Amino acid sequence: MIISKSKLILDKTIPIQKEFLFEKKHFNFVSPFLSIKKCYGNVEITKYRNFIRINADLQVIAVLECSYTLKPFNHELLIHEEVLISDKYEDEDEAIIIPGDAIELEQILFALISSDLPIKPIKPGAELPKSGDGYRIIDDAQLLKERSQSGDSRFSKLDEIDFDDEDN
Repeated sequence: MIISKSKLILDKTIPIQKEFLFEKKHFNFVSPFLSIKKCYGNVEITKYRNFIRINADLQVIAVLECSYTLKPFNHELLIHEEVLISDKYEDEDEAIIIPGDAIELEQILFALISSDLPIKPIKPGAELPKSGDGYRIIDDAQLLKERSQSGDSRFSKLDEIDFDDEDN
């Protein structure tokens, strides 16, 4: 849905209540964010003198890839966010700069949904896989502990270099 800035009336709120669609061909879904199954939104758009305010209440079902099992699962989100949009940069405002007359509402909502997703999604009930033949599974804390004890082997060859000054 494209909103025209010039057609918004000053200090008048426009309510939008609808189901928003996010097709894969129009949006950049990057793993572990696979798709949006459902997004119902209650969005209010208000134009002020220097900016446009968008209040978004979203009920979302996103399809994510589990970090442990690599299988897709549904992840429910309730999002309440306020976005300020302006044509020009102002020091005291925390507004998104969108030049021109068109505001693509779904792009803004997609960004809100993307920023609210977990970085490492884990399906409820999923467990970290066990180690097997020729490989082992360790968690982040164990990895940091091992690296601090053994150092980084990529730089071990540097220990063999003699840095004595040969010019003296």
